Amino acid sequence: MFSTGTLVVDSRMGDVTVEGWDEPRVEVEAEKVVRAGSEEKARPLYSRVRVELVGEDKLVTLRALFPPRRPWRPFRGESKLSVNFRIKMPFDANLKLACVDGDVRITGIAGGELLRINYGDVEIDVPDIYQLRSLFAHAWVGYVESDLTGMASDGSGLQQKVSFYNPYGTQDISVRVRMGGVFIYRGDD
Repeated sequence: MFSTGTLVVDSRMGDVTVEGWDEPRVEVEAEKVVRAGSEEKARPLYSRVRVELVGEDKLVTLRALFPPRRPWRPFRGESKLSVNFRIKMPFDANLKLACVDGDVRITGIAGGELLRINYGDVEIDVPDIYQLRSLFAHAWVGYVESDLTGMASDGSGLQQKVSFYNPYGTQDISVRVRMGGVFIYRGDD
């Protein structure tokens, strides 16, 4: 994957950890989790959950594919299946991530970040505060906290937001969480 490329992650259920590194490639460790009363009951569910990694150079897509939902009981068994991802990607590449239910932790990414989380907490380590051009973090129900300089609007409740703009930076971060929280902090200098 090129450093100017984009990694797109689509994870329905499960935690996601993303770490930036100096290698020109993406490394993914996926852990499928099935909750069932016995190994015999878990085996057919485990085989129905798939992980798909496609693309190269400028665009790489990672998806967790779950069995289709039944129209008459669409959410039955949803909490029994999840896929946790541990991802290493070029530190200056871009990241687009969507997660329905799970916690997200991002460290060492200097490229653009576009994160959409329905239920879960997001933790972002900003590697260089001086390279941060824009930051918008919004939690519909939950909290938004930051220890970045000049961000005094920490809080919890309904419609919590934090925004920041530096015309001399290069990194853009946008985070939207429906129910959960956002914590943005400054990495070690």
